[in-house]
Amino acid sequence: MRSIATPPAPQPQATLLAHLGVAPATSIGTTSSSPFTGSPSFDAAPFHVNAGKQPRLGTFVLIGSEEPTMAHYGRIVEGLEENPRAEPSRLQKDQAYQAVPRTPRPSELAPHVTRVMNIEILGQLRLKDDQKDDQVDIRDPEVLPQTGMAVYELPTSALPDILKTPKPNEDGLSIGHIETGGHKLQFCLPMDVLPRHMAVLGKTGVGKSHFCGVMVEEITRYRIPIIAIDILGDLVPATESLKGANLRAGQDFKVPYSIIGRKEFLDFVPTLTDQHIDLVSDAYDVIYTEAIESLKETGTVNIPIERLYAEIRLVAGENGQEPVGGRAIKRVKAAFERSLLLVESLGAWVEDLITKPIVNIFVGHLAQGNRNLVVGAAARVLQVLRQKEKLPPFLFVLDEAHFFLPGGGESTPTTQVMRQLIRTGRHDAVGVVLITQSPASMDKQTLTVCNTRVVFALDPDDLKVVSGTMGDLPQPVIDRIPKMARGRAIIASAQDILRHPVLVNVRDRSTPSGAPTPKMKEAVQQWRQNH
Repeated sequence: MRSIATPPAPQPQATLLAHLGVAPATSIGTTSSSPFTGSPSFDAAPFHVNAGKQPRLGTFVLIGSEEPTMAHYGRIVEGLEENPRAEPSRLQKDQAYQAVPRTPRPSELAPHVTRVMNIEILGQLRLKDDQKDDQVDIRDPEVLPQTGMAVYELPTSALPDILKTPKPNEDGLSIGHIETGGHKLQFCLPMDVLPRHMAVLGKTGVGKSHFCGVMVEEITRYRIPIIAIDILGDLVPATESLKGANLRAGQDFKVPYSIIGRKEFLDFVPTLTDQHIDLVSDAYDVIYTEAIESLKETGTVNIPIERLYAEIRLVAGENGQEPVGGRAIKRVKAAFERSLLLVESLGAWVEDLITKPIVNIFVGHLAQGNRNLVVGAAARVLQVLRQKEKLPPFLFVLDEAHFFLPGGGESTPTTQVMRQLIRTGRHDAVGVVLITQSPASMDKQTLTVCNTRVVFALDPDDLKVVSGTMGDLPQPVIDRIPKMARGRAIIASAQDILRHPVLVNVRDRSTPSGAPTPKMKEAVQQWRQNH
């Protein structure tokens, strides 16, 4: 008798849950529908929470589908518990009639207790047919989530691919960790955030300076030079620890008079009359042009102040105003000799930026006008030198940025220079980090250009300014930002850098922090002991 070959058994269809390592028995709930808690949509899906499960706010989850190779993913953004026995009127009646109260919530299995949470739908996952490394296709929601589908916590191992963040063994900036489902996952920012600029926003005492210290630690690991403008001295200890250069404006950091710009130079000589201003302006424009050309060609500036005096005499002579020119020179000379900031040559700080990990310029002791001068001149020098490839790519960190980039239509030469640095920085491989406690006081156009926003706790007025730049962050999460704890920040960026905003717990620093905010009682007691 001839035997008949047995056909091979059909291979079981691969499922997305199995590929992600999700066991069906680990379901935390079921998508639901009601007139009160809503129904699944392309943006959100409510789900009934299984008894004995305690899903945490912010947990990333999967929503199953009738199609085994597809699922939606999202995160829990709000929830509620319904219990008619806990209605205030019923509880009041029990007390008023002195009735033996029934326990409103005898257990989670009580038929009258219902817990419902809401999922913000972030996207859709689909298992590809091929067997390549990137077997899961991630895209925006295209299929409507279904009711009656099991909900699972998303494994932390899947989050880096979903968020588009580096894994711990890949190049990235290790900022801290995110929490999901009671688990912690190291969070790394992609290196692409640097040349596309970052805004660090938060009220006083919420962790902005600490975060910037973490960023400095991470960036110096990759030997990317940093230049920082420091108002409160927060980066002084870290710079010393990293063997960088701490410079004090007016002492070991000074600015060539020839590159600060006409308006700033004239502000340094407040005693000039209108006639003086006309002559000095024309003469200074010539010197300024020479200084910028010198920067481009030689990488440095060293124009003696006598060159400006000679140019003033020349302009005055051409206009038949020799006596006026002489008086103007005397006033300019007096102001220049009194100045602690202005010098003739560029100095060694540019070389420090090449050879040291960080150059931190302390300007806290200066009036705001002089701070503007330092920032404007430094930004102008750095931009010119970088465009001419006389400097490596670098990061520019600006503390209290609202002072230098004010809103309300106010524009200074410093504002214009900083805007230009930010606008062209991406093409020149220059990154800018702006730190501010007052986004509402800052230039809105500049904030918009910063692709990455690190948002700590903010007051409601400041939150209004940035709430529209937080990607797909839902309103319930935005509403909780003013109450966020110190050291926690929401990080949002362009979708090609970070697919979804995330709540990050910033890690501890390895470098020392700046001086903490003093406690008034102890500070007064210490003062009295010393005096």
